Amino acid sequence: MEGSRWPYKDIVVFVADSGKRFFTTEGLTLPEEEENKEEEENEREKDKETTLMDREKRNKYGMKNPTFSEEEDGENNDGNHKHQEDHKASARRQWDVFQVTSDDNVSGSELACWNTCFTINKVVLCIIIFFFVFVTSVISKLTFIMMTTNVLPSTGGLKNPNGTLSYFKESAFTSVEVTWIWSLLIAVTAPYVFTFLKYFWILVFKKTRKLNYTVLFIALCIESLHCIGLGTFVLVVLPSFDPISAVMLCMSISVVPAFLKIVYPERTLKEIEESEKDRLCGARIVNSLAFTCQLGSIILWIYYVYIAIGSRNSQSIALMVLVAICPILVSITWWENFVKQAKSKSRASSDFDDKSSWLMRLKLNMRRHRVKVGIFVNLWKIVVTIIVTPCLLFGIFCENKDSCIKAFYFQNVKGELRYISNGSMIDNRHFGEECISYFPFMISLANILSSIICFKLAKAACKILAQKLCFALPVVLSTPVVIGFILSLYGQTAGISFGQCNLPMPIWKDEEDPTVLFDIIDTYWVVIAAGALGYFSFLLVTNHIWSPGKERLIATDRLFVQPLFNGALLDQSLLLNRRRTDEEFKKTQEHNQADKKVPIPENDEENKNPDIDWSILRKDDTPMIYMCATMWHESENEMIQILKSIFRQDEDQCARRHLQMYLGIKDPDYYEFEAHIFFDDAFQAHGDDDYEYLVNDFVKLLIRCIDIAASAVHNTVMLIPPPVKIPTPYGGRLEWKLPGGNKLIAHLKDKAKIRHRKRWSQVMYMYYFLAHKLMNIPMKSKSQRRIIAENTFLLALDGDVDFQPKAVELLVDRMKKNPTVGAACGRIHPIGSGPMVWYQQFEYAISHWLQKAAENIMGCVLCSPGCFSLFRGSSLMDDNVMRRYTTPPTEPQHYVQYDQGEDRWLCTLMLQQGYKVEYVAASDALTYAPEGFYEFYNQRRRWSPSTMANIMDLLMDWKNVTRKNEDISKLYILYQTFLMICSILTPGTIFLMILGAITMAFPSIPPFAAMTVNLIPVIGMVILCFVAKANVQLAYAAIVSTIYSLLMMVVLVGLLVEAAGAGLCSVTTIFLLFVAGVFVSSALLHPQEFFCVLHGFLYFLSIPSMSMLLMIYSLGNLHVVSWGTRETKVAAPPPQQGGQQAQQNKVHNWLSKLGVADSGGTSDYTFSCGNLLRCVCCPNTSTQTEDMRFRAILERLDDIESRMTEVNRSRNPSQFDEGSVMNGEPLPFSQSLFDTVERFNPAFLEQKMQRRDELKDPFWIHDKDLKDGAKDFLSGDEIQFWKEFIPKYLKPLEGNKEDEKRVHKDLIELRNKVCLAFLLMNALFVILVYVLTEVNVSTSQSLSIPLPCTVDNGRPGQGYIEPISFAFTAIFGIMLLLQFLCMLFHRFSTFVHIAASTKIRLKANLINRVRGTDTESKEIGVEEGLKLVKELQTQDNSDTMSVISLNTNDSDDLEEPGPKRGKDLWKKIAKRHRMGNGGNSLSRNFARNFNKLNMVITEEHESDMNRPQEYQIQERVSSVFKNRTKWKSLATIVSLAQNQRQKDEIKRRATLLKAKNEEKNENPQKKTIDEKKARICTDNQSEWPAEDTYAVNPTETEKKQESGEDYANSDVLF
Repeated sequence: MEGSRWPYKDIVVFVADSGKRFFTTEGLTLPEEEENKEEEENEREKDKETTLMDREKRNKYGMKNPTFSEEEDGENNDGNHKHQEDHKASARRQWDVFQVTSDDNVSGSELACWNTCFTINKVVLCIIIFFFVFVTSVISKLTFIMMTTNVLPSTGGLKNPNGTLSYFKESAFTSVEVTWIWSLLIAVTAPYVFTFLKYFWILVFKKTRKLNYTVLFIALCIESLHCIGLGTFVLVVLPSFDPISAVMLCMSISVVPAFLKIVYPERTLKEIEESEKDRLCGARIVNSLAFTCQLGSIILWIYYVYIAIGSRNSQSIALMVLVAICPILVSITWWENFVKQAKSKSRASSDFDDKSSWLMRLKLNMRRHRVKVGIFVNLWKIVVTIIVTPCLLFGIFCENKDSCIKAFYFQNVKGELRYISNGSMIDNRHFGEECISYFPFMISLANILSSIICFKLAKAACKILAQKLCFALPVVLSTPVVIGFILSLYGQTAGISFGQCNLPMPIWKDEEDPTVLFDIIDTYWVVIAAGALGYFSFLLVTNHIWSPGKERLIATDRLFVQPLFNGALLDQSLLLNRRRTDEEFKKTQEHNQADKKVPIPENDEENKNPDIDWSILRKDDTPMIYMCATMWHESENEMIQILKSIFRQDEDQCARRHLQMYLGIKDPDYYEFEAHIFFDDAFQAHGDDDYEYLVNDFVKLLIRCIDIAASAVHNTVMLIPPPVKIPTPYGGRLEWKLPGGNKLIAHLKDKAKIRHRKRWSQVMYMYYFLAHKLMNIPMKSKSQRRIIAENTFLLALDGDVDFQPKAVELLVDRMKKNPTVGAACGRIHPIGSGPMVWYQQFEYAISHWLQKAAENIMGCVLCSPGCFSLFRGSSLMDDNVMRRYTTPPTEPQHYVQYDQGEDRWLCTLMLQQGYKVEYVAASDALTYAPEGFYEFYNQRRRWSPSTMANIMDLLMDWKNVTRKNEDISKLYILYQTFLMICSILTPGTIFLMILGAITMAFPSIPPFAAMTVNLIPVIGMVILCFVAKANVQLAYAAIVSTIYSLLMMVVLVGLLVEAAGAGLCSVTTIFLLFVAGVFVSSALLHPQEFFCVLHGFLYFLSIPSMSMLLMIYSLGNLHVVSWGTRETKVAAPPPQQGGQQAQQNKVHNWLSKLGVADSGGTSDYTFSCGNLLRCVCCPNTSTQTEDMRFRAILERLDDIESRMTEVNRSRNPSQFDEGSVMNGEPLPFSQSLFDTVERFNPAFLEQKMQRRDELKDPFWIHDKDLKDGAKDFLSGDEIQFWKEFIPKYLKPLEGNKEDEKRVHKDLIELRNKVCLAFLLMNALFVILVYVLTEVNVSTSQSLSIPLPCTVDNGRPGQGYIEPISFAFTAIFGIMLLLQFLCMLFHRFSTFVHIAASTKIRLKANLINRVRGTDTESKEIGVEEGLKLVKELQTQDNSDTMSVISLNTNDSDDLEEPGPKRGKDLWKKIAKRHRMGNGGNSLSRNFARNFNKLNMVITEEHESDMNRPQEYQIQERVSSVFKNRTKWKSLATIVSLAQNQRQKDEIKRRATLLKAKNEEKNENPQKKTIDEKKARICTDNQSEWPAEDTYAVNPTETEKKQESGEDYANSDVLF
C-alpha cells in the first residue's frame, strides 16, 4: 500500500488502503462519479495494453529488457496496475464461467423458516403478556378494593351515597373486622419484605458501597411520611368511600411528581440548547396543567366529603383533612423519578457539578447507596406499616384508650372508634355460613400473587421493546375496566363466587329500578369530575411511558427507580416508577467494576497514531468487534464456512452503515468490525539464516477459498481483489478489501519468529488490539478510552465456525445489558457426518440445555468455548487476566491447565477477577466436530484434564472468588464441588452399572465372577495407558467400546423387562422414566434442536466408553501435551492438480493400511512382508531413477557454465543482487540461473544465504500463488510495538533437550500421582458399594426398605429401596432436577431475548391505528430499512448489461427448450458473463440505486385521480428497479414516498451529495487526490480535512432536532 499525499498541508488525514468504502478523501461516491471513474480506468487499461505490446515487441526483436532498466529496478509501484491487468485479463475469459459453489449449512438453510417462527413467537408472546398484565392488574385492583370496602362499616353518606347501595349482612356490618385490616396490611407490606430479601442477598453475596448516614436519614424521613400517609389512606380514607369512588380517588396520588415535572421538565442530562428552550417551555405549561388538575381533583374530593356527610362534625373535618394530606404524602415516594440527576466529576467522586441542586445530588447519592440504604429503609417501612401506623390511628381515633390497639392485635377486646367511624373493632372472623375463617387472607394472597405476576410480565414487556402495547396500554386501561366491572357487580350482571363466603361487594338496593342512578347524581357529579380530572392529570404526569427507549433487555434497575411495586396502588406505582430516562445510568454507571483501573496512557500527545482506524459514524460507545479466528490445518470446506460467516457480517454491517448515511435512520444496533485470521505455522520450514521460503499450502488454500465464499454469500460471482501483502516482524500479513468496505486481515505467523499454537495467537491479538490499537487512538481522553474499552469486543473464533450476524448481535446485547459480563458464549452445534458426530450432537445438546443453563442461572458459566465467544476488551485488560494469560508453563500442572484448554483457563482468570461469563442460548454457531474415534478421543484427552484442573483451581481459591465475584456464591461453589466429586466417581459408577447388567442378564454367573470379568478390560486399558503407544491404546479402546455397546443393549433389554414386570414398583424404572422425561421435555423446549434427542440411543450405548474408558485414557495420557487434532492433515492441492494425485493418495493410503506401502516407499525393517511383496509384484526402479538424476545434474552443470558466460557478457555481475528481477518478479540467485527446480550447489551457497531485509522485501511476498496484489509496509509505531512485544511475550521457545527431559519427567510424575489418586478413589467406591450390596443380599434385604407395592415372581431386590443405590440415584436425580428447573428459568429468559431481538411492524401499525393516523404518516423502522438497503446494495442482473443478450434474439413463437432447471442454468451463466467485467462493491451498488430511489420518491409525476397514489408509486418503483425489489421492500419504498419527513430527509441528503459532486467536477484539482479511503476522527475539529473534502461539512450542516430517535443527525452522518 502506498500512502496517499494530500495537496493541503494543514489537513490531518488518516489514510488506509482497506478502510470503509463509504468515505473517501473526496467525500461520498455518487453513481455519476463512478461511471466517470470507470471510463478513466478503461482508458488507462488501453494505455497499459499498448505498453505491454510495445514491451513484447522490444523483447522479440532483441531490444533491452525493461526489467533490467535502471528506472524500474527495485521499484514495485506498478503492483496495483499489474494486479488490475491480471484481474481484468482473467475477467475477459468469457469461456471460463463454470464455478464450484458452496452451499450453506443449517445456519443458513433454515434461517428464513426460523425467522418466521421467531416473529410468530413474539406476536404470541406479546398477546400473552398483554392479556396477563391486563388481567392481573384488574385482579390486583379489584381485590384491593374488596379489602378496603370491608374495613369500615357501611354507615354514612360516603359509603352509601343517598342510601342506594346494599351491603351484605348490612345489619351486622356495623363493626370493623380486624382480619380485613390485617389482610390489607399484609398486601401493603409484602413488597417491602421482598425488597428487603433482595437487598440482603446482594449485601451477603456481592460487593456494595459504604453506608452514607446522611442519605439514610433523609430516606428514612421521606419513607416514614410515605408509609404513614399510605397507611392512613388505605385504612381510613379509602374505606370511607364506596368502591367506585375509592377507585377514582386512587388516581389523585401524583401531586408531588406533577410539581417536580414543572421544575425538572427535561428527560436528559445534557445541557439544554437554545433551540430546545421553546419546547421546554411548552413542557412546563403541560406539566403545570397536570399539577393544577391534580390539585383541582383533591379539592373536588374535599368538597364531596363536605356535601356527602352533610354536617360539620368532627368526622367530616377529620376526613377532609386526611383527604387533603394523604395523597400528597403517598406521592412523595416517587420524587426520585421526576428529579434530574446531578453530574459528578467522576464515577467514584463525590464532587458534583456547580449547577446541581440539592435534590439532584440527593438522587445520585440515593442510587449509589441504594442497597444498604434500602435494607434499613424497607425494615423501617415494615415496622411503620405493621406497628406505628395502626397504633397511631387506632390510638387517636379510639373511644376507650388502648382497647382498639388490643383489638387490632387479637386480644379479644372490643374497641369503639370515633371521628373516622361510628363502629367498633372486633375479631369475629365470621364471613358466611361454612366460610373459612381465613377468607380475607385468601383475598390478600390473590392480590399479592397477581401483583407479582403483573410486575414481572410488565418488566418482560419493557425488555422485549413492547412497552406501549403490553405494559402501558393494559395498565392504563385497568382502572376504567375495574370501574365498569364494579358497576356490573352493583347491578348483578356480573358476579364473583367465593364458595359459601359472602361476597364483600355492595349491590343496588332496587335492582329492578334503573332510575336509581338519578338519585345520587346531584352529589355524585363531583365524584365523576374529580375522578376525570385525576385520571387525565395522571396520564399527563406519566406520559413518559409512551416514549420508551430502544435498548433491548435493559436491566431492572434501569427500568424502574424502585425495585418493586406498591402493594396498595399497583397500576399507579408501575407507571410512576417507570424510569423517565436511562441516560443517568449511561453517564454514571455504578457497578463493582468502577474501581478497576484500565491501563490507559495519560499523555495523549505521545500516543498519536495516524494508522488507527476511526470511522465517521463511530462514537465512543459504538461496539467495535474484532473477529479473531485462529487457523492451522483447516480443510477447504472448513475455511469456506468461516469465510462465509465473515462475508455475511460484512454485508450486514455495510447495510447498517448505508441505512444511517443515506436514509438517515439511526440504527441502535450499529457496530463496526474487522475480521482477522491468525494463521499458525503459515510458512514452509526454514532455518534462521534461510531467507528463501514461501507460505505453505494451507495459506494458498485460504486465498483460493476467498472468491468461493464471497460468491456463495452474495449469490453471484464475486471477484475479490488480491490481498495487499505486508511484511511484518512476526511473518507477514495479507489484507483483503471486502465488498462491504470492511477489512479481512490474515496474519501469517512464522513459528521461527513467533510462538505458535492457539493460546499464543490469542495473546498476540489481545495485546495488538487492546494494548496497541486501543491505547493509541488519537485525541481521546482517559475517560473516553475507558468507554471505548468497555465497548470493544473480541470475538474468538475457530477456523471452521459458521454463524449468522444475528448470533453476534445477540451476544453484544447481553454485553450491553450487564457491564459486569466479561464474556458471553453461544450455543455450539457440532456438524459433520458419522456416528461420532451424532453422539456429540446429543452430548452438546444436553450439556447446553442443562449444565450451561444451570451454571448461568445459579452463578457463572465456567467455560466460554473459544470457537465462538465474545470477550469484553476492558475485562481482558484488567489485572491478573491478560497479563497472567501470557505466563508460559513452568510446572507440570501448567501444561495441563494452560495449554490443553486455553479457553477455559481464560474464563477461570476472568471469574477469579470478578467478571461474569454468560450463556446466550439464542446465539447459534456451527463447528465441525471430530468424525473419527481416534480424533475424538484425542480431543477429549485434552479437554477432560484441563476442565478438572481449572475447576479445581477455582474451588481451591473459593474464598477470593466469592469475595471478588458477586455472581459466585458459596452455594454455587458447593454445587460445583459436588459435580466434581461425581465426575471423579463416574467411572466407578459406570463399572457398577455394567456389573449389575451382567448379573441381571446372566443370573447363573456369580457376582464375584462377573466383577472379575468386568475388571479384565478395565485393567487392560489401565496397563496399556502406561506401557503402550497412543495408537495401540486407541485401538484397544475402540474394540472394548464395541463390546460394551453390545452389553448396553443387554442392559436396555433388562431395564425394559424389569419395567414391564415391576412397573413403578422399581426405583430403577422410576429413575429411568424421570431421566427420559427430563430429556424429552428439554428437547420440546428447544424446538430448533429437537431431533438431537433422537441420538440419545447412541449416547446410551456409548456410556461405558465415554464415561469410563475415555476418562482412563485422558488421565493415563496426562503427560502428552500435543494438540492431538489436525496434526497430520495436508492442504488440498490447487484445482489443476486435483484429480490424479488425489486418487493416487487414496490408493497409497489403502496400501499403507494393508501393510504393502509406506510413506517412503520402503520399510524400516530389512525383511518385511511388504518389502517381499514389492520385490515380487512391484519391482522398484529406484536405481534407474538415480542414474537419470545424476545425468540431469551433469547436463545442468554444463548449461550453468554457458549461462554464466552469456550473463557476464550482457550485464555487469553487480546487477545480480538480492532484488534482482526476472520478468518483473524478483527471484533468488539460485532460481535466476535455473529454469526449473532449485538445485543445491556449494558454489552459490554464500550468495543464496545473503541476508534480506524481511521487513521490506521478503522472499515469500513474490509468490505467484499469493496473487499480484499491492505491497505495503507497517508504520514505524507498529513495527516498534512488535519488536518490543515479541521478545517479551511471544519469543519462540528454544528447544533444550535437558529442559524437555525434565518437563517430560515431571509430567510423567504428575500423571502417576493423578492416576493413583483417581484409581484408588474409584476402587474404594466400587469395593464399598459391592460389599454392602452383597451383605444386603446375604441378609435377606436387611439393609433395604420395602416399598408399599409388591412384585410377584420378581428378581431379588425388586420392591425394595436399597439405601446405597438409592442414595446415589437420589443425588443424581436431585442434581438433574435442579438443572432442569434452572433450564426452565433460562429458557424463559431466552424466549424473552429472542422476542426482544425480533422486530415486527404489527406493533407500529396498531399504534398508528390507535392514534388515528393514516398510511401517509407511516414511518419505516430499522428492520424495514435494512431489508431495503440490502436489496439495493446487492449485485443484480439488471445492474450490468448481459453479453449474451446482445447476441441472442428471442422470439415468442419459439418453443422454450428444456425444463425450468435448464433456464436457471443459462441465467447463472449469463450472470457470470456480466460479472466477468469485474463486480462492483456493495457501496457502489447502493450509491447507484440510491440515486434511483431518490428520483422515484421525490420527483413529481402527473397523478391519475382514478387510481390510488400507492399503486402509482409502485408502478414507478417497478419500472425503475425492475425485478430487484421484493414486495416487502416495495411497500417500504411506498412508505418512504408517502412519509413527508423521511422523504425530505432522503431528498436533502441526495441534494447535498449531488451539489458536492458537481462542485468537485468543476475543480479538476480534486481528481488528483488518491482514491484510498480515509477515516476521520470526528471528536476534534482540528483533525477535520478542509471543507472541500467533505460531502457536507459538519459545521455547515444545520442541526435538526428530530422528535424521537429514528433519524441520524447531520453531524452523525458527516
